[in-house]
Amino acid sequence: MKEQSPTTVGERISWFPIASEDQLPSGVRALFARAMEKIGFIPNVFRAYAWRPDRLLKWRAHFDDLMHGSDTLSATEREMIAVAVSMANGCLYCLTSHGAALRARLGDAVLGDRITLDYRRADLDARQTAMLDYAVKLTKTPVECDEADVQKLLALGFTTEDVWDIVEITAMFNFTNRLAFGTGMLPNREYHAMGR
Repeated sequence: MKEQSPTTVGERISWFPIASEDQLPSGVRALFARAMEKIGFIPNVFRAYAWRPDRLLKWRAHFDDLMHGSDTLSATEREMIAVAVSMANGCLYCLTSHGAALRARLGDAVLGDRITLDYRRADLDARQTAMLDYAVKLTKTPVECDEADVQKLLALGFTTEDVWDIVEITAMFNFTNRLAFGTGMLPNREYHAMGR
């Protein structure tokens, strides 16, 4: 497969190959086109994963399904989980990209940054704080998780499906954080100005 230089604005975005767009299958090109239409650029995560196109498309379908909000666990709350997990892991890529998404969803750059950097000091309600506490516990000390954690979330009004989604979103971001670390992925510069 022909490769393009793995750079954006002179920066190397991955330690792995960056596929030439003209060599990509139609599904990946369509994903790139949707991103351009929606946010005006192609996220580096797409470029970094695209040299394994089948895996990119499967990952993205699962990701989109998980991050789609419901009446009882909103898309904004799902982004809160993304940033809390990413902060627990110290993931530059996901903190930058999902911090931007959270700021945009909230329409409040200060609150978005506070949740991203230290949700415990962001004046969230007890329900959202417990949700993020559980996501961080599952990230940092998974062996300590027990049924009482689930029962606490249920008592705060989350449905059984919500709690499952909290677990699965947490797992997804532990996965993507580790891919970002292991591939040397850098976030797009455009994210830094989004939602401000």
